[in-house]
Amino acid sequence: MDHPSLSPDQLSAVLAADSTPADLYTLLTDYEEQACLIPTTSPAERELLVEFYTSFFFSHLITDQICEARAVTRRIPRELLQTDSLQNCLILLRAVWQSRHPEIYKILRELPWPERTQPIVQRYESYFQEKTLKEISNSFEAIRITAAATYLGLDPAAAANGDPALIEKFTALGWKWDSEKGLLHPTPIVTAPPKNDSVQNELSRVMALISNQAS
Repeated sequence: MDHPSLSPDQLSAVLAADSTPADLYTLLTDYEEQACLIPTTSPAERELLVEFYTSFFFSHLITDQICEARAVTRRIPRELLQTDSLQNCLILLRAVWQSRHPEIYKILRELPWPERTQPIVQRYESYFQEKTLKEISNSFEAIRITAAATYLGLDPAAAANGDPALIEKFTALGWKWDSEKGLLHPTPIVTAPPKNDSVQNELSRVMALISNQAS
């Protein structure tokens, strides 16, 4: 399928569209061939390429293609890799590869990202939180609330102080809270598609609340 030529406006439209992660990845993959033909001689061209490769990198992360994301960084023109955004991608890749959760959230929230790529950066943060939540739910019978907060990019100090609003976000998922021991008892999250959307809708609602708490 033919697509409009890669341009700043077209990249903005692609990133702002309500596409599934797989569709977004496929569309950006289709644009890589165009990106390879764009020279890096002018500031405008370099800016577009940096924004494209940053977005393309994140499209791999939100489809859980970590090894392929690493391969992308090796195809990027060397002169572009020295820019802040693509250096940040390399830093993030190492943190994701090593499952350093606090560092991942810090990189996503505090390091500079091009304004045009903000939608996909934020989308990956939400995806990573939801993926981590599922992993915790299905791996732990009990977990300290401070550890759960750290895994999910929440405030561990607020968790240590027993913040009621934060506790409520976990209990809304069906988790049990042991106030005496400071432990949460997760409820496993079914990963197979349910017959109705109620479970997924509830998960999405709570993850939106968690994301608001973290911001």
